[in-house]
Amino acid sequence: MRRKELGDFLRSRRARVRPQEAGIVPGPRRRTPGLRREEVATAAGVSLTWYTWLEQGRVNGVSRQVLDSLARALLLGEAEHRHLLELAGEPAVEPAEPGAVTREVRDLLAMVEPNLAHVVTRCFDLVAWNAPVEALLRTMPERPAGDDLNVVWLMFHNAWMRERFAEWEAEARWLTALLRNESGRQAGNPRFQRLVARLAATSSDFRAFWASHEITPFTPSERAFRHPAFGEITLRYMKINVENDPDQSVLVHYAPPGSAAAATLARLSGA
Repeated sequence: MRRKELGDFLRSRRARVRPQEAGIVPGPRRRTPGLRREEVATAAGVSLTWYTWLEQGRVNGVSRQVLDSLARALLLGEAEHRHLLELAGEPAVEPAEPGAVTREVRDLLAMVEPNLAHVVTRCFDLVAWNAPVEALLRTMPERPAGDDLNVVWLMFHNAWMRERFAEWEAEARWLTALLRNESGRQAGNPRFQRLVARLAATSSDFRAFWASHEITPFTPSERAFRHPAFGEITLRYMKINVENDPDQSVLVHYAPPGSAAAATLARLSGA
């Protein structure tokens, strides 16, 4: 599976690079929109046959030097380069079950109220949240549970979620790219593989976004939400890693003190 993912990723990146970007002058009869296999192989200093086998998932083991050369040939960014290295590595040891959310983390969730805060795993499972998030969950027509209590699953399968995001497609694409960003290090995690398979089997939107092989690291930003009672509200968000459990992160959606959004959050918390 890891070799197939590696081949798919290489093909998708090769198709994205215009010949001019790689210093190649395309001829008048060129039909390939991106780079040809032989052009990548030449730029990376490997044989065409070997590179073809690599894209076909038939190569066991690739040196760091060759991977770095391929990254340069395909003009990969930092996150894409790291993703390439992870896909080409040894299969990851199956991770342990996520640890319990500690008292300190739960205290943090309460301390940031009335801002929204929740804990997610690297598979984007929701494992803890504070009172303002609980208030939102109570407004869902069907409250999620079990495997459905997952941020990515809810994004693609919960009508309530679609209605709450002012720019749903952009958010869904971003979340899929975050999930793809985890796929290299989660290749040995059965939970991760089940989630991706389930999403691909049930959502045409997810299949299309996943097939693009777009990856992105998490960066703090802001997003707009729609609330049926309070209207549209724009919140900033950031992630806090839990140092004693690398599988957990705290996501906080917040508003600057004294802002109109902060007043809305206070009303939401008391709703």
